[in-house]
Amino acid sequence: MSTLKVNNLQDINGGNNSTPEQVTQGRAKAWVRFNGTGTVSITDSFNVSSMSDNGTGRYAFALTTNMANANYVGIANAGRFASCGNSSGSYTTSVFNVVIHNISGDLEDRSVIHAVLFGDQ
Repeated sequence: MSTLKVNNLQDINGGNNSTPEQVTQGRAKAWVRFNGTGTVSITDSFNVSSMSDNGTGRYAFALTTNMANANYVGIANAGRFASCGNSSGSYTTSVFNVVIHNISGDLEDRSVIHAVLFGDQ
């Protein structure tokens, strides 16, 4: 395999300049869109190898390539209150959790849920 070393990346017109560090630090390291109702299933994903249904409104995802540390950012959206992490807010390098609540604060399954991770890998 070859290695390409550059200082800057640009589009074909010379715009949208980015450094390799910006690309490495700024791009999503994992993302998933999934159905959280009935027979739960991943609709599409990047760097997610599997999912687990851990009860109403609780899901866990195994990463194909682990994060470098547990100091990453996880964001979830379900058209309701959603979060990444677990009840203690702690993260692991190999699995991330998604929790969905309704407006009353009760756990809830949703048919379309998204989650994305940013951080070091």
